[in-house]
Parts: sequence; C-alpha cells; structure tokens
Amino acid sequence: MRFHITGQRLHDKGRQVFVYDNETNTLSDASGQVFSSGGCEAHAGKHTPVVPFSPEEPLRKSKRIRTLKIQLGLSCNYACDYCSQRFVEHAPETSRKDIEAFIDRLGNLEFNEARGLKIEFWGGEPLVYWKTLVPLKEALDLYFAGWEKKPVYSMITNGSLLNREIVQWLVENEFIVAMSHDGPGQAVRGPDPLDDDITRSAVRSLYRQLRPRGRFSFNAMLNQSNYGRREIYEWFVAFTGDPSVPLGEGSVIDAYDEGGTGNSLATKADHFAFRRRAFNDVFANDGQIGFGGILGKVDGFTTGVLTHRPASSLGQKCGMDKPGNIAIDLRGNVITCQNVSASEVAKNGAPHLGGNIEKIEEVELKSATHWRNRANCAACPVLHLCKGSCMYLQGEYWDVSCANSYSDNIALFALSFEKMTGYIPVLIDAPGLPDDRRDIFGTEMEHIERPRRKMIPIVAV
Repeated sequence: MRFHITGQRLHDKGRQVFVYDNETNTLSDASGQVFSSGGCEAHAGKHTPVVPFSPEEPLRKSKRIRTLKIQLGLSCNYACDYCSQRFVEHAPETSRKDIEAFIDRLGNLEFNEARGLKIEFWGGEPLVYWKTLVPLKEALDLYFAGWEKKPVYSMITNGSLLNREIVQWLVENEFIVAMSHDGPGQAVRGPDPLDDDITRSAVRSLYRQLRPRGRFSFNAMLNQSNYGRREIYEWFVAFTGDPSVPLGEGSVIDAYDEGGTGNSLATKADHFAFRRRAFNDVFANDGQIGFGGILGKVDGFTTGVLTHRPASSLGQKCGMDKPGNIAIDLRGNVITCQNVSASEVAKNGAPHLGGNIEKIEEVELKSATHWRNRANCAACPVLHLCKGSCMYLQGEYWDVSCANSYSDNIALFALSFEKMTGYIPVLIDAPGLPDDRRDIFGTEMEHIERPRRKMIPIVAV
C-alpha cells in the first residue's frame, strides 16, 4: 500500500511530501527519486518469500531445527501484572523423570553442527525447575558430546532465585542469561528482587562474569507508567556502574489479559506522549539508550527500505513462524510458543498443542495467524517494523496490542525516516488509516477521546 508522508525539517520547518510503499518497501521523494543503497541487486536474491498461514492453512514445523525452546512448565514465584502467562492453563508438570524419554524423542529431529543450534530453557520461572534443569542440561551435553561447536544455551529469569551456587553453574556452563527487570518501573511486575541483599549480590556477580563475554542483559518492557527508555537506561547504569549496560526487549507490552490491557497505553494522549518521548529519547540523546535491539530495529528497517526488501519476505516478529524454530515441553509436545502450554486453548478457539515431535511431519499449529491474513496489517505503514505483533492474539486483546505496537513502531519509523531523508515525518495520508495513526505525534489534527471499554478476564477452571 502507498502512503503519502509529510516530513518536516527541524531547523527551518520546511516541509516535503514523500511516498512510501510498504509492499515493495520503497521510499521516494517529491520528484519520484527512490531512496536506495548500492547493494539492492545483491540483496534481491536474499529476499525469500514466506508462506502465510492461518487456522485453515496451519503453520507447520521442520525436522531441521535451529532454535529449540524447551518449556519446563509455567510455575513461577512471581505474579507480574502484565505477564503473558498469567491466565494460561498449566499442563501436568514434568520432572527429571521425564528427561530420558525426552532425549530419546529428540532423535525425531535433525540437528546440524555447522548450521548451529540454540537451546533455550523457559518457564514460568526456569529456576523454579532447578532440580530438572541441571540433569536436563547434562543429558543434552551428552547428546551433543560429539560436536566441537557446542549448542548455545540460554534462559530468561526474573533473577529472584539466583544465589552463589546457581551463578557458578550458569557461568561454568556458559549460559546466555537475560534478567527480566523494568528498572524504575519494576513495581508493576511486583517485588524487586534487587531489594534483597543476597540476590542483589548474586545478580552483580553474574553480571560481572557474563557481561564481558556478551552473555548477559537486563530485559525491560515498556508500559503505560514506565516508557522512558532513556530513564530506564540511566537506572541500570546507576545499578551496574556500566555506561554500556546491555538492555534487551524494550518494546511496549502486548495485552494478553486485563492486566496487560490495564498497563497499556490507554488514551490518544497517552499514545502521542509515548511517541514523542520514544522519538526524542533516541534523537535527542544520539542513541544513548542502551537498548541495542531497539536501535537495531531502526537500522534494520533503514537497510530494508534502502535495499527494497519486500513484504512478501516478512515473517513474524517473534520468529516462531520459522519452520526451524520450535517450542516443545518435556513430553515432546509441540506448542505455539514458549508462553503457552499443551493444555491451553488459543484466543481463536484452537489448541496451542500442534502435535508431537514423534510425528513432526504431522504437526499443525492452528492457533496462529500470519500478518498477511490479518484484516489491517497489509495496510499499515509500520508493517516492516511491527511484523504482525503476536501471531496468536485475537479480538480485543489483539486490538489493544496492535495499538501499542503501532505507537511503539511509528516512533522508530520516524527515526529511520529522518535518518534517510533529513525530515521528521509528522503526517501520513492513506485511505482507511485512523486519524490518530495518521497524525504521528498528535501535532497536526484535533483528536476526540473515546473511553476504552473495560475487559473482564474469564478464566476456565
């Protein structure tokens, strides 16, 4: 779809209209000159089309695995307000007794040392499963003992269970560790594990040992009351004493239930204030925000536009649509992603259970929808940044998450646009695009607020 974008220069307020086509991912100026880099032809062969999927044409998985996400269970010692797993039905728990059968089932998959393999351990809180985690890692080491290029092991933890023993084990086993913590906005998640002297000491010890190897990050999410990336960055600099502290995640939350909705951007004024803050946190601070992934999205989109990467090659933001990325539990059940269980039903009424790796060729994930099969994604200017948001959300939670994602990504779109053109985009003209999305920073039009309906979660018992 073609969008006419009005850009404004900062120094003299001069304006120009540009044309952006999200299908071909091309940007042109008023004279029709297309922005491009010298490597367009070289990149053209790398733009492999993806296969859209839907409940009617389900997502399938390959035997050739690059990323193996092992869901240990959904138990957690925290209850964060906006957790994507808060109301997910738990599958029957597994334990170390299931490890031997699990390792046997891995023979139904194909792993390749040259291709590489990343193995992620997930909860709930993965360290709740410490008694299973340790022998499982040992069994996997034996399974891949013949590899010189070992699999890469990683986990995301809330950090509250870290102690000297666990820190030593994670370091010795060369884990990549991300600690979920929202810095100055941690109260939304719940208690701050860093308030405990022993935990704080363990976190700092793990940071000191893994950070120089590029194996540690703090993962912070943004929400209605905590959306200043620069402020979050400064909080973590103060905690670590490290101006180059690596921060992961950094996007606005998706809404998986009422808790996520309540912590989302609620009004048009909220959305506009966030967009201005998100743009200025990067623009006014020369990118000094610590969130490498966020800055990478800006650079990645810029490269995509300049090399004309088409929408036909665009997958989902989470990467779980890729055939070689798979989430399984210790029974070998294939699930939509690591944030659900084999017992949970998706918002569209389909099970998150798609089959078992014992019959990998029969796996069908009917819970997921590719962005191409969503009503409005193909007509969205930030498609190449958003990449379809969460592939299994539906209904009102999808609408809230879509709005969050739009505001999050339109600020990044604006940063990239200014980098390419020297103009800051302020207004987008396209058929059907709502006024509060056309007016990027809320400076060009008058907007009437409409109260958002309160959603009550219904939990199956």
